[in-house]
Amino acid sequence: MRFKWLIVATLIAFSGTQSAPLLGQNSDPGRNFSLTFQQGSTRKIEQITADCDWVVWDATIDNPSPTCKPTVSQTATRADVLGQGLGYSFEHNGKLIFLFGDTFGATIGGGDGVAYYPTWTNIQDIFQYQAGDTMAWSTTRRAEDGLLLNYFLSSDQTHALLVQPTYATSQCYPDGTCGTALPMGADDIPNSGISLNGQMYIIASTGSNAATGDYSRNYSVLSKFDEKAGTFSAGRTISSVPAGGHFVYTSLREFPGDGEGGQRFYGQPMVVIFGVGQYDASNIYLSMVPKSGFENGVGTRYFTGFDKFGAPTWGTKDDSSAAPVMTDVNPANPTIGNLSVIYSQELGLWLMTFNGGHKDPATTGVYFSYSRTPWGPWSIPQYILNDCSEGASGNYIFYYAGAAKDNNCPSALPAGPITYPASAGPAGPTIGSQNPVTGNNPYNTRGGGFAPEMIERFTEVQGNTLKIFYTLSTWNPYTVLKMESDFKIESEPGDR
Repeated sequence: MRFKWLIVATLIAFSGTQSAPLLGQNSDPGRNFSLTFQQGSTRKIEQITADCDWVVWDATIDNPSPTCKPTVSQTATRADVLGQGLGYSFEHNGKLIFLFGDTFGATIGGGDGVAYYPTWTNIQDIFQYQAGDTMAWSTTRRAEDGLLLNYFLSSDQTHALLVQPTYATSQCYPDGTCGTALPMGADDIPNSGISLNGQMYIIASTGSNAATGDYSRNYSVLSKFDEKAGTFSAGRTISSVPAGGHFVYTSLREFPGDGEGGQRFYGQPMVVIFGVGQYDASNIYLSMVPKSGFENGVGTRYFTGFDKFGAPTWGTKDDSSAAPVMTDVNPANPTIGNLSVIYSQELGLWLMTFNGGHKDPATTGVYFSYSRTPWGPWSIPQYILNDCSEGASGNYIFYYAGAAKDNNCPSALPAGPITYPASAGPAGPTIGSQNPVTGNNPYNTRGGGFAPEMIERFTEVQGNTLKIFYTLSTWNPYTVLKMESDFKIESEPGDR
């Protein structure tokens, strides 16, 4: 596969479209190296959601007392969280904060009141999340240790706190409703966050029509989280798909003090924002904003491409003039939905993961790239997780083929003659309606990995190996895993 990518000098312009002085590309020749994915290194380390690992539980699902391999966090017992997606993380006052998307507990939401008890859990909490979203914190320091999640809880301590941004005054929304609560229904999620000067900020995307899979009206809103009160104050709208915006789903990072460009040129701390516009239909874009203007957006600049000298240029509008810093397999018909960007202090590199290539089973999955600067050049993306070739389907992701024509991953099914419909792997639990025909029936809904969200704290450099760790959601079962992928650090010509 081939990706459209640009090789440019490490320059920055941050005033309109004027170019800035050269900032010394590859100023440290000793840092000339490449990162090469080690085939076969991608693996599931642990399941972080629910009380039991679904792979083990499913093997005995027909028994009265299924086998339970306990998860570290026991999220159902401790917070009534049985299933969820996403898992974006960021640092805040010594804690590692995790943001999760649509969540369900012991009782299925949507008003049908169907319980997951007793098939999936012994918990009998009657609270319905209604696809609400949750968040947790952790003090786990090392990737090798089990990830212990502590959820922010409701006032009565019976279930995880719902992420619900609220405006000070009534607003009217694209669906025609009005009120102070930002709509946070199915597929509306807190997709990223950052801590600045001790204040936690969360970006939520909203406007989804999950029933039809229409995300063309989505937009993103910045909120402040009051940890003591457990409340979310909605603020400015950051980006809107109908207005041509590119930052509805985002990844945030302060510009590091040891990085090239940004803070050093602009003269003040900067926040870097990577984003996609319409979910599953976008390339990846870049904007930067002074840390002092993050809350109100003052001073935001958007990457618009490169001038004739190869220097990056910047504009003041989030519109069609913006240029992507990373494109999907087919740049003209992109399918990127989730992204994650972190910074490695040890390597002095920006690291990126995203899911793309959705229109072809041979290219859909998780990709990895790296760059010296946020604007590039970004390396040619490396394919690090295909559900089939990496052995995820039929192992920790449910695989289903209704007929022979649907079986595009024969290795996921047991060897020998196959009788259709055929399936393998842990079947459920799934989110939403469990109707066998119209719902997400655990026994005929094929799963798939999405939302590879890197955990910066866990990143490791061991000798000539880079290890990245990230959360991955799997749809069926609807859960979040902690994953690992490794890369060989190789010297390039000219390295000293």
